[in-house]
Amino acid sequence: MADCDLLTENLPLLLTESLDPASRELTHRHIESCAACSHEWSSYKDTWALLERLPEVPIPAGAKARFLTQIAPVSGRAANVVPFRRRPATRWLAQAAAVVVIAGGAYVGGHRSRPVQLQPTAASIASVQPVAYSIAESRVLPASAMSPTIEGRPDIQNLQFVPAAAGDDKIGVGFDITSHITVTGHPNDKSMVRLLRYVLENEDRMSPSRSRAIDWVRATYSRPGADPEIAAALANVLRNDEHQGVRIKAAETLNNLGSAMPSDTRDALIEALKSDPNPAVRIKAVEALARVLRSGGELDTDALNTLRQKASQGDENVYVRVKAAEALGSIRPQ
Repeated sequence: MADCDLLTENLPLLLTESLDPASRELTHRHIESCAACSHEWSSYKDTWALLERLPEVPIPAGAKARFLTQIAPVSGRAANVVPFRRRPATRWLAQAAAVVVIAGGAYVGGHRSRPVQLQPTAASIASVQPVAYSIAESRVLPASAMSPTIEGRPDIQNLQFVPAAAGDDKIGVGFDITSHITVTGHPNDKSMVRLLRYVLENEDRMSPSRSRAIDWVRATYSRPGADPEIAAALANVLRNDEHQGVRIKAAETLNNLGSAMPSDTRDALIEALKSDPNPAVRIKAVEALARVLRSGGELDTDALNTLRQKASQGDENVYVRVKAAEALGSIRPQ
């Protein structure tokens, strides 16, 4: 708690970039590790952004006149008063001054005989345009689009310097950066579905393993109404992954979809039943197809012929043959 009290005092200085590098780094580290201070830091930044959008409010004429009267020099020395002229200042100084003006206005209003009437201004969220964060392998950003504040300790690697071209004074700094991102949303939000599909279909440098990712997807999407893209991603894993354990989990997850499974996804199960070298994968595939039939779904002619073939194939795994026969027995008469 003592650390929080001490570092909270640094937040206004951090906001105006007035901290020395060591204190700034220490403050950012504490914000990352303390939920309460992280929330307060977010509130500071939100208030700062709100002040930037507020219009400038002129000082009331009466308050200005009383102030000048109170500080007026002794009679006979008025000629020594130097008039104040507005000079341009940086934006952050104007924002800080706005806080002083608001506090001063409240003091003046409390000492007037008639209370100050503040006219409320309706806030409109429609004026705030959401910024889409795009996950891309590489991108080029203008310096104006990047905040000058670097928060935390991002891992910057593969640094490259791009000199200015002839006739152009712009330079470039290229790098790879490692930062932690958490995306939240409804399971069927398109951005969430596309992100998980990418995770399932791309295993290069993936941590944790794709097997664990499938476990999480199965727990989240094993229900009717799941987005078809998730089923399509699982079908691609079933077709292409070289690890039999991963293919088994993909077939198990598809099994939980039942009749809600898209028809093109069922084709992946048929292919696995026909040609997957691992009998455990073939067993999971036939179980998934059988569940489609039991839950009221339909299979095309190729799928039914594959089940008939497997039910009577002498060199097929006995359990696969039994499950294929049970699946055919659950077909409803037309």
